[in-house]
Amino acid sequence: MNPSNRKTIFSFLFLALFSCQPPHQTQSIIMNDTSIIPKPNSTQILNTTFDLKSIKGIILKNESQEERHIGEIFQAYLNPAVSLSISKSSSESNIDHIIISLDESSEIPAEGYELNVGEHHRIELTASSSSGLFYGFQTFRQLCPPKLENGETPKNSHIQNFKITDYPRFAYRGMHLDVSRHFFDVEFVKTYIDMIALHKMNVFHWHLTDDNGWRIEIKKYPELTEKSAWRVDRTHEPWREWSPIQPNEKASYGGFYAQDEIREVVQYAADRNIMVVPEIEMPGHTSEVFSAYPNLSCKGDTLPVNPGSYWPNDDIFCVGNDEVFTFLENVLSEVVELFPGPYIHIGGDEATKTNWETCPKCQKRLRDEGLKNEHELQSYFIKRIEKFVLSKNKKLVGWDEILEGGLAPSATVMSWRGMKGGIESAKAGHDVIMCPISHCYFDYYQANPETSPEAIGGFTTLKKVYSFNPIPEELTDEESKFVLGAQGNLWTEYVQTPDRAQYRVLPRMTALSEVLWSGPGKSSYDDFYGRLTHLEKRFDVLDWTHAPGSFAVSIQAGQKSTGSAFRINLSSEKPGESIRYTLDGTDPTNAAQEFKDSFLIDKTYTIKAALFMDGKRAGKTSEKTIYFHNAVGKSVDYKIPHKQKYSGGGPLTLVDGLTGTTSLNDGYWQGWEGDNLDVVIDLGKSEIVNQISMSFLESQQAWIFLPTKVKVTFSKDGNTFTDEQIQELTDSERNGKANRTTARIETLNIDSRYLRIQAINRKTCPDWHDSAGGKAWIFADEIVVE
Repeated sequence: MNPSNRKTIFSFLFLALFSCQPPHQTQSIIMNDTSIIPKPNSTQILNTTFDLKSIKGIILKNESQEERHIGEIFQAYLNPAVSLSISKSSSESNIDHIIISLDESSEIPAEGYELNVGEHHRIELTASSSSGLFYGFQTFRQLCPPKLENGETPKNSHIQNFKITDYPRFAYRGMHLDVSRHFFDVEFVKTYIDMIALHKMNVFHWHLTDDNGWRIEIKKYPELTEKSAWRVDRTHEPWREWSPIQPNEKASYGGFYAQDEIREVVQYAADRNIMVVPEIEMPGHTSEVFSAYPNLSCKGDTLPVNPGSYWPNDDIFCVGNDEVFTFLENVLSEVVELFPGPYIHIGGDEATKTNWETCPKCQKRLRDEGLKNEHELQSYFIKRIEKFVLSKNKKLVGWDEILEGGLAPSATVMSWRGMKGGIESAKAGHDVIMCPISHCYFDYYQANPETSPEAIGGFTTLKKVYSFNPIPEELTDEESKFVLGAQGNLWTEYVQTPDRAQYRVLPRMTALSEVLWSGPGKSSYDDFYGRLTHLEKRFDVLDWTHAPGSFAVSIQAGQKSTGSAFRINLSSEKPGESIRYTLDGTDPTNAAQEFKDSFLIDKTYTIKAALFMDGKRAGKTSEKTIYFHNAVGKSVDYKIPHKQKYSGGGPLTLVDGLTGTTSLNDGYWQGWEGDNLDVVIDLGKSEIVNQISMSFLESQQAWIFLPTKVKVTFSKDGNTFTDEQIQELTDSERNGKANRTTARIETLNIDSRYLRIQAINRKTCPDWHDSAGGKAWIFADEIVVE
């Protein structure tokens, strides 16, 4: 498909890059520091203010139903300040009125709007689409006093006069909510939709089924809500360490949405210009189905719905059983009638194929279809489902595992395991939605894990989300048009309540919303943070829980100067707050050196830095040792390449003098999945090596284990390696906190130019681990040679 000729596939998402006409010039001060989020494309702050109480009424320019809908929103919102009537356009004066105009012939881009507050003593909102009118109101809303949000009359009813021209960079701007791991009622789902709407996002991805519960009523299969929606209650226990289900124990935790409730939510979302994308998982993450319909699995066993972690998820649909496809087609037939949007998400992720390998029916299907392996068998499954979805005039969406074995012809790929799947799909001409774990997984920690509510792991700060660019540099301009946008994902293993759900996503979804609406890199993080403090006051009035963010200080060293000196920069997520640091190993106090500008170091130092707010330390002290050693900046030959998504800072990561934290995503670690680390360092000339140390990350819950041992050999010519040295390593406590462990080989006194370092991977997660049998990772950050 030629991307330049692609057409809109649903009414309010447009897939082209937009442009806008410049605003008419007026005598005004051009400003770029409004407190609106997402930041508008073009803003003029006029010299005066406008009193909301002076508004006399609302005029519908074209008397359309869409204009009336927005007019009623304005009317209800402003009611605490002023009572307004809605009238048709007339020849009478419209001074001190709100004028709403839907002009489909306008050159205003799709979803865009023009908002003029105060000029000619009126408020004018113009758009070429109903969605543009809605987003114009959201901007107007942020200009108003926050007290209006809960129906209070503000003491000061004056707002700044503005002229704003605005439109989105990306067509798909989504948020995801998993309601299987923990169930959330309709009231909170509506609140979540309200959160999406305020941020000018337009997609709600509703993850309705998974191993921990089926959440949607299917009338043809009532046992899905009678049995598959309920599990024994283990909410008082750690997610990964739930106690065994007892005989005759009642399944008391769970819930589901009746079809009328689904319709209610879909309409509620549509009224806020939000499309709902339902997700029905297949072929994996489906064990909950087998509590009601065990005949659809490979083994035919009746299974309880899992009350906690279930991995590896071996129990998946039997692809060799035609009853499975009959079941799924019947389910999807009901689903498509409930959701008017163009997309049906079928999951497709993490389908462990162990049972397929031994199932006679699955193996017969593989042979009958002339397939080479189980990956192609999954592709057969996805393509068969896609054919049915297309027959219902819907488009199939799946996680990036649907690429395995060959992608279904018209499928849209949701790239979560990094950007690679999205790149591959876009280059092949498939639509892509980016949601990589590195930037878009909001179930990850966003601040110090020791002082934060328990999360599944990871570390994704507000600042990191704001740095996200959904368009990979590997794509051409034409290929990048297949990237529809992105979304934030909230998986709920460690999210039991609405408050915790809001805490996880706010304000990270705020950062993502600006990336997707305004475009990546359009504003600085400091500018965004200054506006965020204003929006958070609105969150408070709305009674939305939001996280305070990270108080950590990031210690960054310029890697381009390896071998001579490092330029050190200190930063935090709290622009404008004081950072104090030391170089002598002591913890910084309020009397320590204050960071003002980057500085150089040319020998090994341990830097300690902390954030100070109101004269007191906020958060823990950050610490990083910058090493100057014999291998800094030297050539590294990777005998076994690291995984691309964990590439650290590039080819010099292991010899750049910089060490990582206990966060696997901090940008300092390189990772090997199931493989050994095997590198050769060229020191450039022969010299006496006395000591070699190498540091590894151990984060067992993230499948990252210490190597079983480290082997070092030496060579003068790069061909023959001798003098093997071995250091054994011992695991820390099972499922303990992430830690950084250093292996040292000392008192060597060996003359060598080339050093071969091998860290031996255990290959698979041990039997006691939740993911026993899955590939184990090794993470390394620095090899120090002295």
